[in-house]
Amino acid sequence: MEKIVVTGASSGIGLEIATQLARPGRKLWLVGRNRDKLQDLASTVEANGAAAEVVALDLMDREACARFLESSFPDGEPADEVYLSAAVSMFGEVKDVLDEDWRWIYETNLLSPIQWMLHFYRGMAAAGRGRIVLLSSLSAYTGYPTAVPYAAMKAGLMGVFRSIRHEGELLGVTFHLVSPGYVDTEIYKRAKYRSTSYEQTMRLIGTLGFKVISAEEAARRIVRQVGRGKRDICLPAYACFLAWLAPRMPFIIDRIHRKILEKFRRTAA
Repeated sequence: MEKIVVTGASSGIGLEIATQLARPGRKLWLVGRNRDKLQDLASTVEANGAAAEVVALDLMDREACARFLESSFPDGEPADEVYLSAAVSMFGEVKDVLDEDWRWIYETNLLSPIQWMLHFYRGMAAAGRGRIVLLSSLSAYTGYPTAVPYAAMKAGLMGVFRSIRHEGELLGVTFHLVSPGYVDTEIYKRAKYRSTSYEQTMRLIGTLGFKVISAEEAARRIVRQVGRGKRDICLPAYACFLAWLAPRMPFIIDRIHRKILEKFRRTAA
């Protein structure tokens, strides 16, 4: 039976990825904080013919995560595919961000996926097969004023991918990096806000002119492109263009960033 692990499966892209991967011959480990939502997802997964196991965990609790990983996937029992999609976000200018905010984002968006990635990577490398999908962000390519800690951690994840993918390929392990633009998920509602609010942030995003896609559409594109073997995945189309543009014509990205910051300061005033 094919073994698949999805973190961040309680909602958003992770939930939709798990739904679309569910089929006979597979077992999915559904990892997230909200046990009730995970139970509902497990019912959907099982209705689609796959087996499901609910794993309610706080990914900031590294000891609890280590216990789960070592008990469920000990040495010699690797997973086939791992989708690391759990993340948190925050909005506000850096001058208003607290030290504890940086640690919260660092532990959740960078240390946690690295912990999970390393555990599964070692098992996959020993077996000579496996696939690990890291969910990053367009902001890793471009930066994002008013979301600096988030962009920084996603850039860190991209740096891990850029380096480890070559080691993995020689051992039979494939790494994928997913860098979405704006996706309609609960991450905005659960985000921390400093000198701004959820309502102000969503109004600002709505004025920028970039398409906001659904989590279902994002997951569908991710699953399809991972299945085709694409390593670097951006979505939707404008995200691919901006990721390509950022290192070549940074002055255009600068203009977009100034526009974001000017609008942010007007709405926050």
